[in-house]
Amino acid sequence: MVPLLSEVQEGAAIHNLRAAFVAGLAAGLKRPLCIIQQGDGPIPLDVRDIAETAHRLEDINEIVGEFAARVAEAFQEGRPAPSRGRQTFLSTLDLGASSAENEMRTLQNYYLNTEAFLKSLRGEAHLVVGRKGSGKSAIFLQIRDRERSRDPSQNIVLDLKPEGYKLLKFKELILQFMQEGTLQHTITAFWNYVLLLEICYKILEKDRQRHLNNHNLYDSYKRLEDLYNVSGYFSEGDFSERISSLIEKIHSRYEYKYGAREDVRLDSGQITELLYQHDLRKLENELAKYMQHKGVLWLLFDNVDKGWPTSGLKHEDLVIIRCLIDAARKIEREFSRVDVDVNTIVFLRNDVYELLVQETSDRGKEGNVMLDWTDQDLLREIIRLRIVANGLDESMSIEEAWPLISTPLYHGEDSLQYLIDRSLMRPRFLLNLINQCKASAVNLKHEKIGEDDIEKGFGAYSVDVLTDVEYEMNDVSPSSGDALYAFIDVPDAITYEEVGAVLARFGVSPDRIDDVVNLLLWYGFLGVQVALDDVRYIYDFSYSTRMLRGFLKARPNSVFSVNPAFSEALAITRQ
Repeated sequence: MVPLLSEVQEGAAIHNLRAAFVAGLAAGLKRPLCIIQQGDGPIPLDVRDIAETAHRLEDINEIVGEFAARVAEAFQEGRPAPSRGRQTFLSTLDLGASSAENEMRTLQNYYLNTEAFLKSLRGEAHLVVGRKGSGKSAIFLQIRDRERSRDPSQNIVLDLKPEGYKLLKFKELILQFMQEGTLQHTITAFWNYVLLLEICYKILEKDRQRHLNNHNLYDSYKRLEDLYNVSGYFSEGDFSERISSLIEKIHSRYEYKYGAREDVRLDSGQITELLYQHDLRKLENELAKYMQHKGVLWLLFDNVDKGWPTSGLKHEDLVIIRCLIDAARKIEREFSRVDVDVNTIVFLRNDVYELLVQETSDRGKEGNVMLDWTDQDLLREIIRLRIVANGLDESMSIEEAWPLISTPLYHGEDSLQYLIDRSLMRPRFLLNLINQCKASAVNLKHEKIGEDDIEKGFGAYSVDVLTDVEYEMNDVSPSSGDALYAFIDVPDAITYEEVGAVLARFGVSPDRIDDVVNLLLWYGFLGVQVALDDVRYIYDFSYSTRMLRGFLKARPNSVFSVNPAFSEALAITRQ
């Protein structure tokens, strides 16, 4: 700001010469400039066009107000972009997503090849069973991607995810009116039909160009195309859309023939007429012939138990899964007669599998792989692989890698062990917990995860894991998940009688208390105290409910303890 004095003031000439010099410097340096002439004195000719005249104090206020705005703009324009500062290893660290579906492209960079995965890859398992977050979808994606890339032109890989609500719709529209014998026959026939159509769809899509240059495939491809493209069959969209359209058509035909009649018993011919739009026998034979020119056929089913209603699983839901497995095995047998290698794997949640086994007469017939985690060293290896995948030496041990991102101790305890003890032995939960702690550290610009970050991260995680386990319990036993909130502000050591009293006060009827306690033990919410500082949960008994119950019978006065994963969310009182 450059003031020019009125000529009537003493020393005005010298002052104004100096002022003109300063104004010239400001203009040359491209700085915001404001020249104010006091009164009506003559303004020098070279600044007359940019000078302002002020007669009163209020005039100066207006001039300065306008100038202040220009100064503020100049600060914004002239200031260099704020420095982000030195990026720490923690801020650039990518541990991947906790859900395999969200890290399809990067999962192979740090996937841990467990024995369960290798057995599945060898085709030794028809069922892969594990709790939510144990890694079922990771195996699903790894097998799918590896088999597709191993021999892209020959191998046929179907990755099918029949959404639970679509199957619920099928059950509500048709199956509720049928007798038990007809029910199982109809569902098995439905799945067999769906699978054959999907195999045909995949072949036609995969060899759309290839068959034109291969005389061994051409004729068979054309026959398959004619058999598949029947009038009225909806073949567009993804698997979910195709199965939805098929269910709608079956419902329309059923309603037309039988209306709302209950206890309908259908023979083989009536089921064929109800379900099939295609000549299934010809389609199956032609597929078997065509597959003799191809490699391995993989049928992978994930999310079969996803989206079940909160009212809990019913007998019909389990029959749907059982019949899917039977239909897949039937296709294996039919294709093996012409030396076609078929591998089918169904991925199921552990609690759903337990119910399925209870309703299956020939238990143990299906080869299954259990994904439940009992070895803490494997969880440490998962974390190590994800850390070193960020440009570190792959031979680095977890003892070397973990201190790079976190304080090694939390209140005198190994910090990683502290987090593992609160993960319910599930990889997804452990990754969620570490990412919550990492987020707190990065937000506060810490170079490593500190003790305060672990406390804040665990607080957020505890609420999330409580909600997840509540939903899991409600899926298999309606409203049982609400019982978790009965333990708000209870001691961390509690007798069986006190557990019953807590549940009774919450509204659980006396005849359901034993069942609810068994669920709480099954999901790892409650554990059993072996010693003052030694609590064992279901995963410490190799996920065997028989071993856990046997332990409780041998110790009738056992003391229970709420898993520390829930302590923050439920404000558990530590004794």
